[in-house]
Amino acid sequence: MSIETRRLTPQFGLEILGLDLSSSISEADRKAVMSAWIQGGIVLVRGCASAEAHLRLSECFGKLEPSATKILNNAISPFLMDLRYDPASQRAPGTLMRVNGQDRAGWLGWHWDQSFMPVIVRGAALRMIEPASTAGETGFIDAIDAYARLPQRLKQAVEGREVIYHFTGAMEKNRFGFPADLQNLRSDEEMREQETQYVFEPVVHPLVITQKETGRKVLKLSPMHAQRIAGMSPDASDDLLRELADHLVNPAYAYFHKWSANEVIVWDNWRVIHSAAGVPLDVPRYAQRTTLLGDYGFGRYLDATRERTDIGATLVD
Repeated sequence: MSIETRRLTPQFGLEILGLDLSSSISEADRKAVMSAWIQGGIVLVRGCASAEAHLRLSECFGKLEPSATKILNNAISPFLMDLRYDPASQRAPGTLMRVNGQDRAGWLGWHWDQSFMPVIVRGAALRMIEPASTAGETGFIDAIDAYARLPQRLKQAVEGREVIYHFTGAMEKNRFGFPADLQNLRSDEEMREQETQYVFEPVVHPLVITQKETGRKVLKLSPMHAQRIAGMSPDASDDLLRELADHLVNPAYAYFHKWSANEVIVWDNWRVIHSAAGVPLDVPRYAQRTTLLGDYGFGRYLDATRERTDIGATLVD
């Protein structure tokens, strides 16, 4: 077997070396890649020079899902989502935010994908085609490591608790683990369209889960879309969510990837939160993403009459 791995950080993340993406991936290599992913939470693969290679790598991790936001689906394959920012057309999909006094296109705060849905995807594989000439980093934080670092009083406080999530179309309305000075640069009309285009019902997810392959506990909090902790008073819920989110998004424990062309990062959405630094408004960037199907089995609608598999509006974030 030719595959080797190299650590991206002391806590999590592995770079996979020696994987040949030019032809079908052997079963032995596929198992080695999957093992590295379970161990590391994210894996980095360089030299992925085509959409076909991207799809080939993605299929190591299971079945793929077409983008629910169909306008983003690539003509080559519905499983490839185009994430392109063109400075000439700032109405392209994505956010326009002012963060710490800097204007950024495509900025996203810390989250795991689809926390506003009862069934959440297994992960995603992001390939950089045209990296940003400045900024454009993607951040990752391991929630297994975050749980392990919790003081004992917080481990006791989160045990058995559930978080209620509700879709927040306006990024600046997220209250936990987000910059206090965040501003939306979209017009009032665009913001109203963004708020009303996707309507979701509140959902509930546990605050702690266990990684089935290893038995390790995960601090299962998405700062984006988190509203309150079920069964707690508003003040107590806000205080605990604020403390947990600040602990979770501590940049000292994050990995920020500065992209080069033809790199792919695959992240475990049940374990890892991620963020996007965005790019200056005059800087182009082009990536493609595949989404990995899965169902970890613990999410549900707040409305007990709704079946968890009853999906209405959908959106990949």
